[in-house]
Amino acid sequence: MPLSTQSQADEGQYTLVASLDNARNLSNILKITMSPSQPYFRLSTFGNSGNAHYDYPKDSDMVELFQCTKTQTSRYKMSLLKPSTKALALSCKVSVRTDSRGFLSLQYLVRNDDGQICFVEYYCCPDEEVQEE
Repeated sequence: MPLSTQSQADEGQYTLVASLDNARNLSNILKITMSPSQPYFRLSTFGNSGNAHYDYPKDSDMVELFQCTKTQTSRYKMSLLKPSTKALALSCKVSVRTDSRGFLSLQYLVRNDDGQICFVEYYCCPDEEVQEE
């Protein structure tokens, strides 16, 4: 039974209703594409449950600064990025950078209880090239 705040009688208005038993296994791979042309910044996930793509234009309210000189795509195992999500939940700002080898650098700006600013950095190397599904 899908989780919903609407009564089951309202389900006739939807073309698709789905629920997941285990959301932990949604994605195995995260692909990050940065490009000087559209889509500029794309996050793609691949897993047993399918694929999803999220595009962020460089003039998005979420993007403060965007600099990219050439298109680069890197793939990362989601299990390697999972430890960085704790810092993400506490951060005020996040810097996402990749170098020419595809190494990912995540820098989180975190304010502690005293109001001091701290930075947490997380680095991840790209997964070996795998054929896209």
